[in-house]
Amino acid sequence: MIDEEKQRLRVRMRILAGQQAMGDHLAIHSVLRNLGEWKTSAAVLLYAPLKGEPDPTTLTTTEEGRCFFYPRIEGQTLGIYRMKSGSRWVEGPYGLKEPDPESWESAAPSEIDLALVPGLAFDRLGGRLGRGKGFYDRLLGESTFRGTKIGICWEWQLYSAVPRDSRDIVMDLVIAGGTLHGTRLDNPCKRG
Repeated sequence: MIDEEKQRLRVRMRILAGQQAMGDHLAIHSVLRNLGEWKTSAAVLLYAPLKGEPDPTTLTTTEEGRCFFYPRIEGQTLGIYRMKSGSRWVEGPYGLKEPDPESWESAAPSEIDLALVPGLAFDRLGGRLGRGKGFYDRLLGESTFRGTKIGICWEWQLYSAVPRDSRDIVMDLVIAGGTLHGTRLDNPCKRG
């Protein structure tokens, strides 16, 4: 039942993505930079966006004294790689831009202080609807991952509730457009 609800919402969100105007990345960046979690995080996991997703990659050009990491699909999991001088990108599955493991440094989930996470839809309590493969849920649900999880989306991707089950990892915060949602308090639905 939940899987069917998720699939219906995924179809709806993909249709909406073709109809909605993308928002302002800078509004999202502004909210993020004002968060205490951002200011105190030395190791940040970003993502290379798919078409239509908010783009966090420009954050690396304005921040000094911080290490940035990106995920790479490796079988059924996401490997984590630290960006360094001379890091190159390769095209991965689903047309994703991914770290070239020959020019990036492999890292562990335990190194991440803060993770910016994409999704098709989010809700105000941190619920997230991904694309259906479970990559981020597995990564963020690892016992060694202790970082703050922040969902990033456009305002039109925010719903009152997204369907979720016990496998779904709840975000600590959600930035939708230029607005912050979620809770820093312990959420009884949160795993990980």
